[in-house]
Order: sequence, then structure tokens, then C-alpha cells
Amino acid sequence: MPPRILNPPNDGVTTTQFFNFVPANANGIFPATNVTRWKVTVTTEEDNGGQLMTETAWFSQPITTCPVNNLPADNDSYYGQIIYETPDGSTFTSMSNLFQSCP
Repeated sequence: MPPRILNPPNDGVTTTQFFNFVPANANGIFPATNVTRWKVTVTTEEDNGGQLMTETAWFSQPITTCPVNNLPADNDSYYGQIIYETPDGSTFTSMSNLFQSCP
């Protein structure tokens, strides 16, 4: 299983419109998955569903802490997840974390 968002934690809180999203491997026993690039999205529903609130650019370097700008900071709850693109061009989504985006 590829990395998922660790920080903000599920049911966590961000403050301001900027936050460093930190990925972590969900479980080290899963086999590695080949990906060509990745990005972080913030949406109104799980699994990259609902309205897209903000997203990063695509990255091709190894996954690491990722600054995310333009968070809503409106006290509502959103989902953060990592979108992966595989060598064949298909995409899949990491497990989503629900967090509150506060001013």
C-alpha cells in the first residue's frame, strides 16, 4: 500500500491557508507499487470525490512532505488524499483523511 496522509491526522485540524501535508506508509507489509508521479488533493468527499478545494502540482520525485496552499480555512471539514499515477497512465487514490480547515 503506498503512503497516505499522516498529518493532518484523521479528524485533525489545520490552521491558515497553508499546511505541510506529511505522508506515511499505511502498513509496511504491503508490496511496493510503481508510480510515475503523485499529488495531494483536498476535496469535500472521500476518495477524491465531491468538490475539489485545492491541489498541488504533480511531482515525480519520491514522495515526501508536501506544502499545500489555498486551504479554505473556513472551519468546515475536508478530505486530504494522495493521487498516484502509474506507468500506464491510470490513477488511484490513497486512503483519505478527514480534517477541519480552520482560519
